[in-house]
Amino acid sequence: MPKKGTNNEAMKAQTAARKAQQAAAGQPHWYTNNTVLTREENKISQATVQNQLREAPGPNQTTKTGYPHKYYNEDLGPDGRPLFRVRTNSSTTSYREYPVMSTGNTYNFDKKPKARPGPFRAITNQNKTFKGVISHDGKDGNANAGFFHRATEHRT
Repeated sequence: MPKKGTNNEAMKAQTAARKAQQAAAGQPHWYTNNTVLTREENKISQATVQNQLREAPGPNQTTKTGYPHKYYNEDLGPDGRPLFRVRTNSSTTSYREYPVMSTGNTYNFDKKPKARPGPFRAITNQNKTFKGVISHDGKDGNANAGFFHRATEHRT
């Protein structure tokens, strides 16, 4: 019989995932078009994203993983424009990229070597104001590869 508490981390992860799932019921979800993931795997709830951003380090905080880091907004949407609006009259607006996990578990920003960040990212401005969700396209069977595309929001 295992010692009491040996599965503590696994239980915490399961509880966090269950709470995120319950919180997400009836909430907006973000859908992506990652070619490697199933339709259900291409979905992350707004509540899950917001919870993870709340627990994430500040936008200018240095972590062992290098996240969050500057998002240069160089990926283009289907219309040929950057994924996020660029304000030509503001030299101070910049974006930050945060890994977010669809499981509800917060990415470990202080792990070295860094854990795989998964395909989803939350994008914020320099003040950590949420701007949207992006995902890798998926390439050669790898969900964490390829260019980024912007997720679309759907209300359930």
